[in-house]
Amino acid sequence: MDHKLTNQKGFSLLEVMIAVTLFAFFVTAYLTSQGYNVEDSRLSEEQLILQQLAERKISELVLNPPKFSNATANMVETKTFDESEFKNYEYKIEIKKFTVPDFGQLFSQQGSPSESDDDYSSDYYNPSTGNNQRNAALEKMVFEELKKNIEKIIWQAKVTITNKETKYNFTLSTFLTNYNERIQINVGF
Repeated sequence: MDHKLTNQKGFSLLEVMIAVTLFAFFVTAYLTSQGYNVEDSRLSEEQLILQQLAERKISELVLNPPKFSNATANMVETKTFDESEFKNYEYKIEIKKFTVPDFGQLFSQQGSPSESDDDYSSDYYNPSTGNNQRNAALEKMVFEELKKNIEKIIWQAKVTITNKETKYNFTLSTFLTNYNERIQINVGF
């Protein structure tokens, strides 16, 4: 008696190998993406800690600024945190005087109206009346006084937090105000 099986149940060896290969591919892709997610989460947490520590140091500087003098004009201070949970982190504080660029040079490099311009009829720019030189001298005097005052009362501060193990860092900058400095508000005319 010869019986022929027409209704076979099950998978062939080729179908099983294809299914196992596809399964292995998807499992590998899933585990790789999970590994990247864990690493990204760790980096995000590290950046958040660095940012919070930098903001804390900036807040301390704003609330309790150093004594501003020529000695602190280019101060650089590197220390570690006292708390045991942040023992792997160090901070560097840099304080500099704010310097205002010389806008007078920038403005003088721009083209000034020539006598051939149609709009040149104004007395302000008329060299024959001398108003141009007087106004330029007055503008320069006011600018110089303003520059001196700004440079007295505004200082720059930069805080850099570094993880000593991973070497990741975060930098935050701000301006500090020197409230103890007196400013000159009168310009001699």
